[in-house]
Amino acid sequence: AQQNAAPPIPARQYEAAMNRQQRYFRIPFIRPSEQFNAQNRKKGWWYAHFDGPWIARQMELHPDKHPVLLVAERDDMEMCELSLEETGLSRKRGAEILPRQFEEIWERCGGIHYLRSAIESRQRPTYATAMLQSMFK
Repeated sequence: AQQNAAPPIPARQYEAAMNRQQRYFRIPFIRPSEQFNAQNRKKGWWYAHFDGPWIARQMELHPDKHPVLLVAERDDMEMCELSLEETGLSRKRGAEILPRQFEEIWERCGGIHYLRSAIESRQRPTYATAMLQSMFK
């Protein structure tokens, strides 16, 4: 018997999630408090996975801090609220990355746990939650 099996996503929602375009981005950032301090300026990375026009997963990797992982529906108040078009990321040269580049960092930072809890609490299905569920079928 499978322990902690996630509830199944209804077929129609699963199909819709699997058909949306998936895009992944990575951009450097500097904390506002360190912006004008050239000696202590530490560059972090902001990662985003867009499921269609909306963000599905977000990561913030800060130097000297634990990674911040966020999932749509669960962490909406802390996530980017702009659509992909509004962010301008698709026009920013060098910002788009391959899915596997995002997934490697996501998994290394414990992202599977976050997705499982999103599935278990029956949050809006995204491509990422649909993919994770298909792995456990």
